[in-house]
Amino acid sequence: MSLSLGELISSHRSRRNLSLSDLAEMSGVSKSTLSSIESGETKRPSYTTWKKIADAMDIAPSTIINAFVDTTYHPKTLEIVLAEVIREGWEALVAKVAIRYLESPRIDTFRALDHIDGTARDTENKRIKRILCDSIITFTRSRGIPSYLASALYERYLIERDDFSRFEETYRRGKELLLYTEHLYTEDRIDYYYKMGVHANILGLHDESIELCRLGLREDRTDSKQKASAYISLFNSCIYFGDIHVAAIYLKEYENSQYADFRKNHFRATLLAKKGQHEEAIELFRVCLQEAKKEGRISIVVDLMASYLEAGKTDELLRLIESEDQFLPEATPQHPYRMKTLAQYYRRKALCLISLEKFDQGFHSLSESIKYFKQLGTTSEVIDGIRLFLRHHRTNNKNLSFKNMEILENICDNII
Repeated sequence: MSLSLGELISSHRSRRNLSLSDLAEMSGVSKSTLSSIESGETKRPSYTTWKKIADAMDIAPSTIINAFVDTTYHPKTLEIVLAEVIREGWEALVAKVAIRYLESPRIDTFRALDHIDGTARDTENKRIKRILCDSIITFTRSRGIPSYLASALYERYLIERDDFSRFEETYRRGKELLLYTEHLYTEDRIDYYYKMGVHANILGLHDESIELCRLGLREDRTDSKQKASAYISLFNSCIYFGDIHVAAIYLKEYENSQYADFRKNHFRATLLAKKGQHEEAIELFRVCLQEAKKEGRISIVVDLMASYLEAGKTDELLRLIESEDQFLPEATPQHPYRMKTLAQYYRRKALCLISLEKFDQGFHSLSESIKYFKQLGTTSEVIDGIRLFLRHHRTNNKNLSFKNMEILENICDNII
């Protein structure tokens, strides 16, 4: 059990062999006030008084605040304390003080929510910003205040979306906001639909991607990078489902955007490939590779590899793999779509090498693919990768080496 303020002071004073007179002289707080606090007669000393006492005895500031917050609901005091714990980065106390402030009967609920919301927006530390959002979410969810709940869910999603190591979990958490989108500003609602639609596309949830992107398009009358990205997601999802006609419509919309870039030719080539026109597709993919900068080439390579396989151009496929230095990123990508594309490349490369009986190289490439899918946090892709790894060992009558066992064991660590 945590100590009361009086018990805490008495404990520290006894430990240092200080009399009340000694502590009064050291802190500048009168002996009678100290005695009243220790006895419990004064249950809620001011924060200034409590801080003087704690500073005099070198009590850790976090200990001071943790004990003090339990004694007050005074809004102005809690605002001061909240600012201090945010400044110091004491995350556990941020949550405690924020909830205490929101629950205070001495301030209007909506004024308290406005203060925490404004504090969250002004805070640069993303971890603390998320804690403040979580405090609003917890408070408003239990009290049925949908407008503030929607805003906090939106802000939390924007923060968590940047952590692509938890990309799948973030998407699942982000879906709660679908219940409250009517309470968002129109611009935020459209932004949310687009971001979630692209998010779903990266995770391979193509039906959800189409639904979310279309919700954004239904309200959006502007031209923006986000809208162009939504058209890309819609195109990719329609291609996945084999709906070439609708994919072509979304490609046209993308091409009409001022934010369309070199990927226009990439998508045209993809359409040709889906129609079985692999020679024409290959030529256009090659043009794309020449036009794209190094960081934009790998997604083109992934689709070009598929066309080479369909056209039976094994030699050209191997030459493409041998030219990896021309398109592989020099460092791990910091964007989820590029991370996914890199994982897809290694998987496609692995299957090609295994089919050519280059087993060791193929298994190494497959393990690289699984590693990147794991970093992205897409559990289903990791499991599929492990399944492929084991299946190809079995079907090719290859023993699972101790090295590969270790690789699989490391992959499985913290997978859930």
